[in-house]
Amino acid sequence: MSSHPSVAATAKRNVETIAQLEQQLVAQQSRTERWGSGVARFFGSLRFVVAQVFLIVAWIVLNARRITWLQPFDPYPFPFLSLIVGIEFIFLTTCVLINQKHQMRRAEQWSHLHLQLSMLTEQEVTKNMQVLHLICQKLKLDTPTHDQQVSDLSQDTEVTALVDEIEKARENDA
Repeated sequence: MSSHPSVAATAKRNVETIAQLEQQLVAQQSRTERWGSGVARFFGSLRFVVAQVFLIVAWIVLNARRITWLQPFDPYPFPFLSLIVGIEFIFLTTCVLINQKHQMRRAEQWSHLHLQLSMLTEQEVTKNMQVLHLICQKLKLDTPTHDQQVSDLSQDTEVTALVDEIEKARENDA
């Protein structure tokens, strides 16, 4: 017997749907975005940090005139090393920005989907409330007809009016 609770079939379908959407988003990436993501992933790894430390220490040791048989190719204060690190920084920053742009676009896509689903859910709940109200009327059941909140929630939500209310509230807080 498994110690983990089982996942409902609906939840499994939802997980599969989300995985398919993620795969579609990855497939839509341009070559530059895939390249930038890969480079940013490498630059953000411990492997890169260790390699950087090793290369810089080796560079300094080789150019510190401690080795008598080797002529320093970049003597102290290591201007060529500074140039390489500066170019590497520009390259790294560009890759990170490309990756952030892609992640931002992906987050916007998910946010848009979430908003669409929330609006659809609100519409479905409103319609359910309206149908329940009609069923109660048909069956001649006592309903709190005087309840303003039930009445309000049975009406379609005007999204643009709601946005205006949010903006008014923000202005009052400022």
